[in-house]
Amino acid sequence: MVFALMLLALSLAGVLLLKPASVDSAVAPKPPNPRTGSGGDHWHTAFGVNICGEWLPNPPTFETATGNPNVYVGLNTHGDGYIDIHPYDLSEGGRHATAGLFFSYAGWSLSDSSLTVWTGPSADPAEKTWSNAKTCPVGTPDAGLAGLVRWSVDCRAMSGNPADYELQDRQTLALAFLPATDPIPVPPSAAFPPQDSAGASAVATPACAPTASPDQLAPGG
Repeated sequence: MVFALMLLALSLAGVLLLKPASVDSAVAPKPPNPRTGSGGDHWHTAFGVNICGEWLPNPPTFETATGNPNVYVGLNTHGDGYIDIHPYDLSEGGRHATAGLFFSYAGWSLSDSSLTVWTGPSADPAEKTWSNAKTCPVGTPDAGLAGLVRWSVDCRAMSGNPADYELQDRQTLALAFLPATDPIPVPPSAAFPPQDSAGASAVATPACAPTASPDQLAPGG
């Protein structure tokens, strides 16, 4: 009886010890620590926005918050199709480093039902806001079809609000307004390294790589 109880205790202990392995292993970017002098993290997430079957051009460079050019932000972009993640303080580090914060810094908006971006598709560049059930315009690959806000990370379709997604290093984030039956493609920028980091490599992998034509894969285009 005592031996059986000991085996049960060891078994339960093993379950408890193994449990963390099944928990999401995501880590959060750290800002610099002025007390210790340690530098903060500098991460990159490849991203792109696909509207009605067409990739938008990469957004222009920004390093300050919209409406306040005196405030530099640690979630920005250099026009290369990457989110540059180097939080300056705790307010934008850790679990605050989200896709939604990046969008808000740029003056755009993002939710599970709508997104407002920097430009529209080539057929309608003035149309920057796309909400669930809106019809794709004539001239786009999905013309006449109703779209939904959808998103994926490393080629895995995600659910929930993309604004809450906590950004990670060397991942690929695809944001899209597409019909429900369309696959979510991989952002073309994933095929190229971020332009602000010497020696960095592209984040695309054999299992998750862009399939766009070569003329769609020009950095910054």
